[in-house]
Amino acid sequence: MKKRFGFIATALMAALFMTSCASYQNTAPVMSVTSNNINTYVAADLDYAGAKRVEGTVETQTLFGFIHLKKNGNKTLKSSNRYKGLDKREAQALYRAKENSKVDIILEPEFEKEKHSYFFGLYKTTKTKVTGWGVNIKGIKEDPNRVVNALR
Repeated sequence: MKKRFGFIATALMAALFMTSCASYQNTAPVMSVTSNNINTYVAADLDYAGAKRVEGTVETQTLFGFIHLKKNGNKTLKSSNRYKGLDKREAQALYRAKENSKVDIILEPEFEKEKHSYFFGLYKTTKTKVTGWGVNIKGIKEDPNRVVNALR
């Protein structure tokens, strides 16, 4: 009886260690740069010639769904107009990309998400990566077309 119980327990543990699942998500822009209007009455003079490719990555590890084994802090970047629906990891990746590259604006960010779940979801890892074009603002000027249209 003890041998049979030991065999069953060993088989269950082996099955537990071999279970895993993964998912992968990627986003792409659906609007072009020209339709990314800032809803103010100024126009920004962007340094397109100095644009550079930027990226930021956030990795997390959780145990039992609430014990965070790898912490990323609370620094996030969210946009007030276009990217309202970002989750925490995406906002953290945007913050890292902006701070590490020393740019003012990230144009056309694309997110890649990779999730892995082990031991029936008891241990999970995620990796969120953002890439885009970083540009700096050379100056700001009043946009007379926006002011006239707003007064109508």
